[in-house]
Amino acid sequence: MKELETTTANKNASKKLLIALGLFALLATIFTLIVKNIGVRPIGPENSSVGLGFLNETVRNYFSYNELGINDMWYKITKISGYMLFLPVAFFFITGFVQLFKRKSLGKIDRELKLLIVFYLAVAAVYAVFEKVFIVNYRPVLMDGVLEPSFPSSHTLFAITLCGSAMMLTKNFLELKHARLVNIFLALLMIVTVGGRLLSGVHWFTDIMGGIFIGATLLAALGYALSTKKPIKEKEEK
Repeated sequence: MKELETTTANKNASKKLLIALGLFALLATIFTLIVKNIGVRPIGPENSSVGLGFLNETVRNYFSYNELGINDMWYKITKISGYMLFLPVAFFFITGFVQLFKRKSLGKIDRELKLLIVFYLAVAAVYAVFEKVFIVNYRPVLMDGVLEPSFPSSHTLFAITLCGSAMMLTKNFLELKHARLVNIFLALLMIVTVGGRLLSGVHWFTDIMGGIFIGATLLAALGYALSTKKPIKEKEEK
């Protein structure tokens, strides 16, 4: 009976995550197409065009920046936090290597760690597509004299996906009290990075929102994949 209840609960959780995945994917797709095609105005450096120009210009004018169009303090903070986002990635890779060394087989590495590798590759692929293939808009400032693609904000995308995925799995690899502390740290790191990246002045408001929506879609996909694990049936006593 208990096994049946657990299986039913897992199925319900999987359905909810699948619905969330569909909704986030739809939202991210619609938002991206809107930014790409609606309200496009040449408000960026070198007359670069930006979707939802009125909204982006209004939000940007609300903050103050230096002569280069950047808030130095927040730019430096998010530069540091950007590196810190990869701490959980390093932790899980080290954990995987330790398991491989002890168990002597790739097949015996925890399923969660294998899914994380696929997840990290998916995040990298999404980043590469928007950086090199499907360019939506460019930064509101020149970076070292170069006009760079800025949608979605890579810092925001990585903050949502790397911290979010780690928060899903810390309890699997750490003691509960340590997992809670780590999750608090990761949540703060995520908030500071996302909010700070907007305040730094190197992204438009829609870049930040795009990073959140796309990151949430990827997280929902990971959550669904993790929830589909088949329960191990207990051996019947002879």
